[in-house]
Amino acid sequence: MWIFKFPGTRHIETPIYPSIAQIAHVTGKVTLMLTIDADGKVGDVKAVTMELTRLLEHASVTNVRRWTFAKPSAAPYKQTVVYDYDIDGSLPLDGPTKVTFDLPERVTIVGSGRSVQTSNSTQKN
Repeated sequence: MWIFKFPGTRHIETPIYPSIAQIAHVTGKVTLMLTIDADGKVGDVKAVTMELTRLLEHASVTNVRRWTFAKPSAAPYKQTVVYDYDIDGSLPLDGPTKVTFDLPERVTIVGSGRSVQTSNSTQKN
């Protein structure tokens, strides 16, 4: 787990690209609307985009709930964060996911499009 600190944030954890989504080459953007309370904690989180799948939505919401922000000047404070999931076929199949932050508005998660290993056994007749 990597922890990054940026202006306006106190704690951010690196998101994951769900393995099943990489295998299925599921990509897309998940736009979240966060409510940040007076202590800088994430309260309510809602997906507000039409271009999402439940799998990516769940991973994004789970991740952003672990974030904390600097105390806002007025609370509750609304913040939009976009999680952008993409596949890069040039990455090693079982290599690490690449994550870049353009905070607080965007997180880009790039996976390899992992393959599924199947058995090479032969059938006997």
